[in-house]
Amino acid sequence: MSAAPARHPRPISPAARPSTRTAPNRAQPSARTQPSTRGKVSSAAQPQRRAVPTPGVRPHLRAVAAPEQARSLVPFAWLCALIVISALGAVLLVNTSMAGGAYQRRDLKIEIANLHEQRAALVTKLEQKSAPERLGYDARVLGMRPAKQFGFISLADTVVIESGSK
Repeated sequence: MSAAPARHPRPISPAARPSTRTAPNRAQPSARTQPSTRGKVSSAAQPQRRAVPTPGVRPHLRAVAAPEQARSLVPFAWLCALIVISALGAVLLVNTSMAGGAYQRRDLKIEIANLHEQRAALVTKLEQKSAPERLGYDARVLGMRPAKQFGFISLADTVVIESGSK
């Protein structure tokens, strides 16, 4: 909103113009020869309001826009706060789930290492028990004796085939 005087679409009649004469003997210069007073605002250059309208002259009327309602920033602030809080909550949720996954991964690695140790111990034990000296000792403990002849069994004919003696 500016404080500049309102401009009229048509010129104001000379009778309605305020008098700007300084001396009674001098005539007023024409509008074309008057110096420009655009930048200067004086009380003499402003049109004066009339209390009673002059017959035959209509007052200048124009439509005035309704003043804009002041918008509140509270809903926008709540929206921004909600976005920030939800983003932080999402980051916290993802971080928590990743930490839980890391603990599970660590537990599984420990379990795999324990299973590898057990397997290595069982393989070592199996190799010790399958050694020829150990097999001979265990057979003697069970009461077995060395065979004098070797033989093979044919399952199709159910016949014992002897290969000879030692």
